[in-house]
Order: sequence, then structure tokens, then C-alpha cells
Amino acid sequence: PRSTAATTSGQPRPAPSTAAKTATAGQIIQRATVPVLCYHQLRDWTKSDSQYSRFNLICPPRYFRAQLDALAEDGWTTISPDQYLAHLTTGAKLPPKPVILSFDDASVGHATEGLTQLAKRGLTGTFFVMTVVLGKPGWLSTRDVKRLADAGMTIGSHTWDHHAVTDLSGGDWKIQLEQTRDTLRKASGQPVEHFAYPYGVVSKKAFPHLSAAGYRTAFQLEAKKLDPSAPLYTLRRSIAVSTWSGASLLRNLSKQRP
Repeated sequence: PRSTAATTSGQPRPAPSTAAKTATAGQIIQRATVPVLCYHQLRDWTKSDSQYSRFNLICPPRYFRAQLDALAEDGWTTISPDQYLAHLTTGAKLPPKPVILSFDDASVGHATEGLTQLAKRGLTGTFFVMTVVLGKPGWLSTRDVKRLADAGMTIGSHTWDHHAVTDLSGGDWKIQLEQTRDTLRKASGQPVEHFAYPYGVVSKKAFPHLSAAGYRTAFQLEAKKLDPSAPLYTLRRSIAVSTWSGASLLRNLSKQRP
């Protein structure tokens, strides 16, 4: 088991420009083969949990641990979005079997079950936080965010209150992209340059606002293709199905690799 792992905003400008100096959009798309898994809550199911939630959004610890064990035993190495970005834009070498483990929303289990099990196996994760919930019962606190960052985890933005970017306009962008960036940067003590779209839903109108707010990558969900006009803002992720055994997880990862 292995892991290798301050901006200001003005008017929206066309971008992302990170790739323009180094790699073409075509090269980025060709290199974008690292599996990125998405988890949500890490807890046991309750009677009130829907079947959809049990399958996609709530991963009981016994399944989560089995999946991590399978990754470690099969030689997968967790990487950070920064490492992935360097690979995409400059061709920087990645370790064998790279994978990104990401966690959405900021449920408290990320700092308990998540951090404990990742650290136990020498793995890292990327935590996309919606800041409206910070400090509320059942959710991360700013102290938890700092603990995650200090443990070598990446902190990214998941907007302020999980509104789809398709619904945003006007002053919404400042609240959803910039204020959450500043809150997380202050809490974590690290740059906040990576973004995950709520519901995985992408809109081209978000691209210039993401660039203006200093985000270098943005991740969609379950989509097949990257947008050639902004591949770094349409990177793929897939749900880690809660009930997958370790073997099932490995089979699905093998399908995502070229």
C-alpha cells in the first residue's frame, strides 16, 4: 500500500489556461486515464436509508475497508489531484496503478472512519467539502478539515451548499466558488485548487468562473468524455458502489484502464 502524495478572483476570463503552455487538449484527454473513485457517507445503513442511497451514497465500514484492502493488496497507489494535473499537463510520470480516492460533501465519517482507514494503509484521499455544513452535527468541523489536511489529504471545494452549477448566476458564483475556497483555505492551511461539481453536473458557463476563482481542475461524475474545450474542468470520476466486494472493485477499475 502506497501513497504519493493563494488565489484572488477578478472578472471571469476564458480558460483554463494551465494546459495551453504545456499540453494540448488532445494530449490531456489521451492522458486522462487514472480512475477517480467517489465516496459519500461512510457509515452503517439505517432503516430509513433508501435503496439508492445504500447503493451509491452510504458505504458501510465493512465494505469500505474491504475495498481499501483490495486496492492495497493489488498494488494500487493513491495520488493527489496535483499529481494528476502534472501528469495531464506535462506528462509527469505516475506510479504504477495510480488511483484517486475522493470523498464528497463533508460528512463526519470522513474524519473518523475515512481518515483512520486511509492512514492505516498508507493511502491518501481528496475531500471535496461543501462549507454550509461545517460545524453542524454529523458533519465536519473546521478542525476536522485541518486534521485531514495535516494528515496529507487534499481539500477541495464542493460549493457552499451543493447547488448544481447549472442553476448559478450573478453573485452566486462568488458565494459558491470563491467564499467556499477562502473558507477551506483558511481552515486547511493549504491552497484550494480542485473542485467537484455537485451531482456531477457540468455546465460550460462554469468554466470561466472556475478559472477566475483559481481552480485548476474540476471533476464531473459518470461521464464518458472530457470536453475538448476544457478537459481539465471535465475530468471523470465514478461512484464506488457501496456493496462492491474488493474483487468487484478491482474488476471495475480494470475496465477503466486503457
